Amino acid sequence: MDEVAVFERDVGTWDAEIEAFQPGGVQKSRGVMTSRLLGGRWLVADFKNETGFEGHGIYGYDPEAKSYVGTWVDSMRGFLVTGRGQWDAEKRTMTFRYQHTAGGKPMAWREETTVNPDGTQTFRVVMAGPDGNDFTMMTVLYRRQTIAAPR
Repeated sequence: MDEVAVFERDVGTWDAEIEAFQPGGVQKSRGVMTSRLLGGRWLVADFKNETGFEGHGIYGYDPEAKSYVGTWVDSMRGFLVTGRGQWDAEKRTMTFRYQHTAGGKPMAWREETTVNPDGTQTFRVVMAGPDGNDFTMMTVLYRRQTIAAPR
């Protein structure tokens, strides 16, 4: 399989239902992700949320490293990091791992996107919690926008 083909299903416009887990509760919002392939090699994703949050990601496959690569920048982060990803065809899940140092403290997290049987996609951002166990910081359910048939 062509490694970039895994991104073809991501192309399009997706409605997003976001849940951000914070001390004291869950913040829910909605957004839209628009993704396209650049030169058949790179997935370019643009995200806008009703809260004013915006982000931009670029993902592809590095044949030398034999792994997926990706980066994400947004209106809340003051830094850019690159991550390495792996596609698990059996679980239909792409997992990217990122590391960064902020304020002298190392941070590590993973981002998982699972293709659900109904065609939706579930995205999760997971970090280690204070007790060392995984903590899901955010989930996003993506539903592909459909275009109504002309009348």
